[in-house]
Amino acid sequence: MTAGQLAAIGIVLVSGALTASCSRANARTHVGSDTLYIGVAAARSSPTYFHGVELAIERLNAERPRGTRPFGMRMPPTVQTSQVAIAARFRDDPSVIGVVGHTGSAQTLETAPVYGDVANGGRNALVAVTPTATNPVVTHASRWVFRVCPTDDDAARALAHFAMDSLHLQRVAIVYRNDLFGRGFTRTIAPALSKDHMDVTERDPYLAGITEYQAYAARIARSKAEAVIFAGGGVDAADLVRALHNELAHPMILGSDDVASILDGVKPLPAPPPVKRHKGRRAPLPPPQPKDDRDLFRGVRFTAFYDAARPVNSEASQFASEYNRRYGQLPTPQAALSFDAAMLIGRAAVASGPDRQRVRDWVASVGTSTPAMHGVTGEIRFDSHGDAIGKPIVIGSIEP
Repeated sequence: MTAGQLAAIGIVLVSGALTASCSRANARTHVGSDTLYIGVAAARSSPTYFHGVELAIERLNAERPRGTRPFGMRMPPTVQTSQVAIAARFRDDPSVIGVVGHTGSAQTLETAPVYGDVANGGRNALVAVTPTATNPVVTHASRWVFRVCPTDDDAARALAHFAMDSLHLQRVAIVYRNDLFGRGFTRTIAPALSKDHMDVTERDPYLAGITEYQAYAARIARSKAEAVIFAGGGVDAADLVRALHNELAHPMILGSDDVASILDGVKPLPAPPPVKRHKGRRAPLPPPQPKDDRDLFRGVRFTAFYDAARPVNSEASQFASEYNRRYGQLPTPQAALSFDAAMLIGRAAVASGPDRQRVRDWVASVGTSTPAMHGVTGEIRFDSHGDAIGKPIVIGSIEP
């Protein structure tokens, strides 16, 4: 997919609470002693990961040859003491053939030695396929770790192309979270913007929950930047947008994938003053007042790795329809990527048997000696590090 094609695709996010329970997903798994389990290393407060795996397991059980062992989902404990403990629990359970997770880059890096079973010379090593850990170094930590999502570098380059090819920007500011993710994203996007002859007017780090954004907003307003590249969290992006609004500055906001959660930062607006009544006159009706400031975020753009409204193949159409029927909403990128990760592990076990080493080797061969897998998030093929190469990246837009 070319940069121009990336820029042409859009997503509309609809805010809404996720209310489905994980208990139903657990109840649907097989409980027989011969079951092959796929572990899910995600927080129970993020049900979409589990929903994606649940649908994958149903699909795997419908597809598996007669006489082969059924699949089930193994969930993490309700109280999660540490990510390493969760990884060790999956590794030490011989019925688990692979893990979908972990969901963050730091978590995945922390647990990579556990999945490689470094302490025991690899005797009980277990494949882990992360759906959403995007830091480029994640898959370099262990030959047992793979990912089905693009990397931060991929997303940064796509956003730079969008800024140039579709928006034709000339002056941009960069605001980034001062951590492993934010610094890495900025290291990639800044030279990409400069290469496209864009002037980077500001490059400002921030600390979540600490930074006062008004000073940043004032400098950005004075620089007359046409857009702000924001590499950080959605709630933090919301604070910056408010600060820019106070400076009467309204540059475009182009964010990394976590900026999709900007509506989580919505705040209630103060009640309007009461309408004064005059003797002998009917009080005029007050104009309608918005309840919160969500309209400030309209048109904020962000990178995303999946668009349920634009299925890439028949598998994706079937998945989106089934997910919507089951859970009453379109699947999120997290759900779709988890579905693909679980399907990959399950198909590896069907093709090679339940031996963990063979499962890992089959996954590693996808796209080379084994045909690429047509996932719901795009075609999956791995390079020598375990990165899914050539995955599509789309540009989403907030529409409250």
